[in-house]
Amino acid sequence: VEGASCDPGPSPHARALRLAGLSADGEASLDRLLAELPDPPWDVEVAADDELIPLLRRAGFEPYANMVTMARPVEGFPAAFGAAGARNEPYRNEWSEGFTAFERAAMDGLSTFREMGQPTGYAEAEGFDCCLAARDDEGEIVGFAQAMVPEGWLNWMGVAPEWRRTGVGHRLLADVADAVREARGTHVAALVEEGTPGQPFLAALGFRTGARRLLMIRRAEPGDRRE
Repeated sequence: VEGASCDPGPSPHARALRLAGLSADGEASLDRLLAELPDPPWDVEVAADDELIPLLRRAGFEPYANMVTMARPVEGFPAAFGAAGARNEPYRNEWSEGFTAFERAAMDGLSTFREMGQPTGYAEAEGFDCCLAARDDEGEIVGFAQAMVPEGWLNWMGVAPEWRRTGVGHRLLADVADAVREARGTHVAALVEEGTPGQPFLAALGFRTGARRLLMIRRAEPGDRRE
C-alpha cells in the first residue's frame, strides 16, 4: 500500500496477527493498509515515543503492555550456585502437563501472558535452541527458560512463586549464558514487561535497560468480519 507497509505474522505476545515493522505516513495510508489485512485481532510493537501511536489509537488499537529491552554480556556473568532441592535439565515435551500448570502460576499477572492465553507453545519447546526446566526432587517444574542460541534472545522465562529468591532463576540464566557463550554468542537480552518482578531481577544480574517499547492490540469486533 502506498505510504504504509508491514510484515504480518504470528504475534509472540498475543493471540493476534503481529504487524511487524509497521510504518505509515499518515492516517489515510494506515487505514488503507489495515483494509488489506485479514480480520483482527492485530497487534504491534512500537517505540514508546513512536509517532504512530496516536494514529493507531484512532484506528482502534489500545496499549496492553509497556516493555523494556534489557541486555548484558555473557562474559563475566555472575556465578550461580543454584537452589537446594532443584536442578536444571533440558526440557522434555513429556512434561507438558506439569509445565502448563507451572506456567499458569509463574506467569500470572503478566499482560502478555493474559493476551497469549494457553497454550503458549512453550509446552512443546523441547529441542528449540536452549530450553531448560528447573525441577525439584519430586520432578515438579519450578522454573523454565527458553532462549535463542547463539543470538542470546530470551523468549520465555518464569519461576514458580514459592521458589523465587532461592537462586532458581539465577541458575537458569547462568546456564543460558553458558549455552550462548559456547555457541560464540556475546549477549543475553530480553524484552521485559515493566513493573513486573523480571525487571529488578535482571537488573540485579547486571542487565542494562535499553529502549522502551509499547505493545498495542486491536481486538476483533463483530463489525470487523469481511465477506
